[in-house]
Amino acid sequence: MKTGLIGAMREEVLLLKNDIENLKTEQFGSREFYSGTINNQELVMCLSGWGKVAAASTATTLINHYQVDQLVFIGLAGSVQPHLNIGDIVVANQLIQHDVDLSRLDGFPTVESPFWKTFAFDVFPHSGEKAIQAVDKFVLNLRKGSYPKIHSNYNPAVYVGAIGTGDQFIASKEGKVRINERFPQVLCTEMEGAAIAQIAADYQLPCTVVRVISDKADEDAHDSFAKFLFEDISHISVELAKLILS
Repeated sequence: MKTGLIGAMREEVLLLKNDIENLKTEQFGSREFYSGTINNQELVMCLSGWGKVAAASTATTLINHYQVDQLVFIGLAGSVQPHLNIGDIVVANQLIQHDVDLSRLDGFPTVESPFWKTFAFDVFPHSGEKAIQAVDKFVLNLRKGSYPKIHSNYNPAVYVGAIGTGDQFIASKEGKVRINERFPQVLCTEMEGAAIAQIAADYQLPCTVVRVISDKADEDAHDSFAKFLFEDISHISVELAKLILS
């Protein structure tokens, strides 16, 4: 199986390039794609950039040019639920575009790709289970002290649930409330996951999204996000990706 791995930012996934065997680099548009193998599994990795359009463009190239069999996204997210703390890990079982509102089209019949109406996409059970197993193993390895480059006091809780996506960096209580009112099931918010899930649904491919909580999506979000970004996320993402690929 060939995996297309996406991260929005350099700090989220690019360190993994050091572990890719038979590395090949190609340029398409403004993006570089890194292909090769890890743990004898074929991989193509790319930085998408921020937002739904950037993520969708990247996913489409991975599918049409590289013929990947699954899409995986690893990165940061802001918590919109009080019980999620910075550093916790969320594995998506559903991805929702929280900034899309087609409620005035309720009279229209149910439609399918490419005319999605709900913009909520369920994760394939098999890929979701595999991601949960990888994250659980990561946490177990953490407790064994297997990752010396990750802070020894890092002990995340793991949650499985809905992740919300919108072209907004949520950094206010009001923004969190808006999401909670429409989608109370959403655990955290980011800017790419559900767009990748929509592309995966168009092509009927599995899609896995794993997010590490970097902030509380409140007025302190910018500072919390920046602090977490430049501490452990690169090493966390690399180890999670290796386990998902193993």
